[in-house]
Amino acid sequence: MSEKLFKSAGFVFPAIATLIALAISGLLNPYLAFVATSWIIFGILGLSLDIVWGRGGFLSLAQTAFYGLGGYFGSVIAINLTPTFGNTLILALPAGALFGALVAAALGYIIFYARMGALQSTILSYTFTLLLWSVTQTFRLNAGDAVIGGDNGLSNIPGIVIGFGSEASKLKPNGAFIVVVIIAAALYFLTRHLMNSTFGRIVDCVRIDPEKTELLGYDVRKIQVMNFTYAGAVAGVAGSLFALWANYLNPSIFSVQEALLIPIYVLVGGLGTLSGPFLGALLIGGLSFWLGGGSAGGQTTLILGAVLILLVLFLQNGVLGALSSLWSRFLPDPNDAARSAGAVKIDEAVLDQILEDAAKEAGPAKNLGTDEAFKKFGGVIPVNKVTQSFIPGKPYSLIGPNGAGKSSYLKTCVGLYQPEGGAVLLGDEDITRAHIFQRVRKGMGVKNQKPQVFGDLTVSDNLWVAAYSRTKNTEKAVDVSRKILGMLGMDAQSEVQASALSHGQQQWLDIGMVLCLAPRVVLLDEPAAGMTIEETRELSSLVRTLARHTTVVVVEHDMEFVRTLEGHVTVLHQGKVFAEGDIETLRADDRVLDIYLGRRAHV
Repeated sequence: MSEKLFKSAGFVFPAIATLIALAISGLLNPYLAFVATSWIIFGILGLSLDIVWGRGGFLSLAQTAFYGLGGYFGSVIAINLTPTFGNTLILALPAGALFGALVAAALGYIIFYARMGALQSTILSYTFTLLLWSVTQTFRLNAGDAVIGGDNGLSNIPGIVIGFGSEASKLKPNGAFIVVVIIAAALYFLTRHLMNSTFGRIVDCVRIDPEKTELLGYDVRKIQVMNFTYAGAVAGVAGSLFALWANYLNPSIFSVQEALLIPIYVLVGGLGTLSGPFLGALLIGGLSFWLGGGSAGGQTTLILGAVLILLVLFLQNGVLGALSSLWSRFLPDPNDAARSAGAVKIDEAVLDQILEDAAKEAGPAKNLGTDEAFKKFGGVIPVNKVTQSFIPGKPYSLIGPNGAGKSSYLKTCVGLYQPEGGAVLLGDEDITRAHIFQRVRKGMGVKNQKPQVFGDLTVSDNLWVAAYSRTKNTEKAVDVSRKILGMLGMDAQSEVQASALSHGQQQWLDIGMVLCLAPRVVLLDEPAAGMTIEETRELSSLVRTLARHTTVVVVEHDMEFVRTLEGHVTVLHQGKVFAEGDIETLRADDRVLDIYLGRRAHV
């Protein structure tokens, strides 16, 4: 019972809090109701940040920009149309949401499609907010009955008015409080539903590991822009509500203080919880209200700052994060199954069936080739005009000493590195300039050197996310992920967090995620790293089976593992193809031994 309640806490407790707020609304002093309404509005603004930061992984300091722009635009609409239509909520909120979303989409496109780093993206979002603050100081515009007067702001904004035409009436503070609570609850539960949907799962994956998400075939930048746009809409709603609540707006809404206060709400309440920003706004707003009433003896700012520092230092996951951690100590540990797990044993019959089904759905295996592929980093040339062709039927291994260019060559094929010259061919198609996710959708499956799994997700969710990328169908994705889970023999670990798995188990899970994609070409970069002897034996069998159905290319240092693959071997040295053949022939080649042992080459 307690475990079920824990899983549904994000719904149950906010629902209870909403009901309590509505129940006590009539008992509040009108002034307290008026002030408390602003805390809820700030909570909505904090929610918009938690969507992009807590769930999306991007610290945006532009939320107050969308908040302010939504407030201004919604107010202009309300001022001009309220005398005719009445209801300001129907007028201002959709207008604010739309304008906030449009501006967020434009800014998000610039940030995410430019592939900026995390710090640069945050700085750009902050710069955008400061730019608006500076521009609005002198910006003047007459828009019908609405007059934007620069630093004098925008006044005569109608309050929260309900009803239509002659029946319209402005709500008093307690009534406005009720309306804002209902709107906040609606936005929270809508957002929670969105973040628990398939879209939300993918957003979580982007936060955890954007590169791996793209290697599963998802257009990461598109997802980031969509998430950012939705958050901009939520911020726009908050801005419109604030304008209606205050009846006035000025450029201070874009100020540094406003921009930096919102992350504090989120951190105090709990990053990534969605309900945390409301709690953070309530705690900080309530504390400020209490201290401002004379309880602090004029030291309100000092005391508030000290309290915030203590909260952030000792409750690093915020109040809700700390409560969640405390509660989870009294629940069964789902990760116990990872500690008692034995070695992975591949069910070859199931694997064969999975690969045959994949061929029926995704088509026959494809060739992979490069023509004079060339990649350099300054004066270093890790891939020097390499021409190779890989076909289905047998495994291909790339070997060579450290720095030979093996992984760089593989990353050039994948699209992680863009070549300066030459071409990469998948089947009959030139994919040299294709994005990573486009290559994956065309049939490429990739496993990098280190296991890339989504540590915060369960084993079954990792496989499901990979399968959904191909099937685009929830039920089919469940079916595919269960088959792969069974093939790996990891049924007992299905609800284990991926981060709790051993290194070798994570390698298997990563390979399983690749298989969920039904790839026509499989690229494996040191897949045996961290595996036991028994696991390596199983991996060798899996690779040989894969090669009968797809094109398989393996980069590996373990020569014994390469020998067991019984395939074609290519030796790379200084970015070039040095030798080719079977492993026994190459082991007997003195030139190959020279480059591996660092001896002088034979003349």
